[in-house]
Amino acid sequence: MKNSSRFTIVLFLNPSGNKVYRVKGTLNGKSIRKNFKTRKEAIAFRQQLEITFLNQESEGQTIWTTLTHDQNRDAIAAVNMLKRSNSSKSLSFAVKYLLQHYKESNENILIEDAVEEYKIQRARELDRGLISKRQERAICYELDKFSTYFEGQLVGEVRSKDIVIYLEQANSSEKAQSVKTWNNRRGYLSTFFKFCFANNYVSENPIPLVAQFKIKKSRGTAETLTAKQSRDLMHWLESYKGKQNKNGTWWGKPGCLVPYFALTLFAGIRPDYSDGEIKKLRPEDIRYDTNVIFIEPQVSKVNEKRTIEIQPNLRTWLERYPIDDYPIIPQRIRDLLQDVRKQKKRPYDVMRHTFISMIVGAFRSVGDAALQAGNSETIIRKHYLNLKSPKEAKEFWSIVPIKK
Repeated sequence: MKNSSRFTIVLFLNPSGNKVYRVKGTLNGKSIRKNFKTRKEAIAFRQQLEITFLNQESEGQTIWTTLTHDQNRDAIAAVNMLKRSNSSKSLSFAVKYLLQHYKESNENILIEDAVEEYKIQRARELDRGLISKRQERAICYELDKFSTYFEGQLVGEVRSKDIVIYLEQANSSEKAQSVKTWNNRRGYLSTFFKFCFANNYVSENPIPLVAQFKIKKSRGTAETLTAKQSRDLMHWLESYKGKQNKNGTWWGKPGCLVPYFALTLFAGIRPDYSDGEIKKLRPEDIRYDTNVIFIEPQVSKVNEKRTIEIQPNLRTWLERYPIDDYPIIPQRIRDLLQDVRKQKKRPYDVMRHTFISMIVGAFRSVGDAALQAGNSETIIRKHYLNLKSPKEAKEFWSIVPIKK
């Protein structure tokens, strides 16, 4: 996926510390190297060099023509472009195709301005609950990098090969980015250019010509806790209060994390404390009168309402550690969870995986597990079926607090 252009543009830091855009290449056996303050100026110069190079590929001959000198040079360059692409089509065919399919954009808008407009639209979608805060952050992060990289350039001037170079070079790590990361970043840019096309900022979307890779899904059996591991963890959490501060106080009080872990382990609520289901869950969604937990669409990861049955042992945990006194998301939860995972070495989603497997093990209903977990029956059968025996599941659903 390398740039096919004879002349390239690279970011360069002068000894003075100023960032410039350097055009590099070879013309007539001579090395070209020239710096510009803006990418727009660098692109204009590169285009001049490309035309000069293409014109030199044709042998000159004297003919009578009604074209002006500049028009004749442009025609020669166009014919050479067709030759270089090994196309058998004529210049008149290419012009006819352009007139039929090319749509001139009505506005000349800088990339940074288009990005700001697009971010405003995504912020509105966030307010309406159409995207999550995490999605909005990821989109803005990628588009800010994109805007900085192409600073000063018109959005309609960005071509597919420029985007490929950006995706390859914008990775700050020396390690090659994963296929999944490439596809995700390409997806963010795809929706941005669809926005630009809809607003007539570009005549065509360049993203379809940027490679998208197929990912082989290899996820197997879900990793879970045993009933004994679950009991040991919950009983340990009853006395856990984090680390001690320099002033002698502790991060939290004993049992401060019990509601969080009880809801993720015995109700399968997705555990993202920054913007996920556990963060958005409201106390009034836990209905002790009807013995259910409502996961509303605005709370659910998949924007679909579901109902989770409060098992007797979960009710005991929540009554022993009421969320009015033990908030679901306590202060310093990030530090507390990092410390717990460091000590217990548990994967991020192991609590939810354990819940699903224990539901299937105890009640032998894939459909019920799918409804309560918010997954498809296919996923349940593929990753959770027959992981737990009825005996172990019964032991799991009898785990209750030690402290009175």
